[in-house]
Amino acid sequence: MRILGFFLVLVLALASCEEKEPELPAYLLAKEEMVSIMLDMHLVETAQNLKLIDNDTTLRRYQQYYAAIFRTHETTRADFDSSLFYYTTKTDQMSVIYDKVLEELSELESQVKSDQ
Repeated sequence: MRILGFFLVLVLALASCEEKEPELPAYLLAKEEMVSIMLDMHLVETAQNLKLIDNDTTLRRYQQYYAAIFRTHETTRADFDSSLFYYTTKTDQMSVIYDKVLEELSELESQVKSDQ
C-alpha cells in the first residue's frame, strides 16, 4: 500500500511539472498580420527615403499613412505597439517575423527590377 501511495504522489508530482503553453494576450496580433503591417510601414519609410513623399510634412504624413495602414489591417496603433513589445520579448518569434518581412521586401524588389 505504501508503494502505491508513493507511486501516486510521484505521478501527481510529475504531472504538475508539465510545462503548459502560456495563454496569449487578447490584443496580440498574429505573426502573419505583424508581417503585413510591418511590410506596409517599411514601404512608407522607403517612399519617404526616396523622396516620393514630401519632406516638409513628413511626421504628419507618417501619422496619416500609419493610420491608413492600421485601418486597412483593421487594428489599432495600440494593439500593434503592444504586439510589437510582446514579440520583441520573444526574440525567436520576432526573428521569424522580421525574416519574413525581409523576405517579402526582397520579393517586391525583385518584381520591381524585373519590370524595368
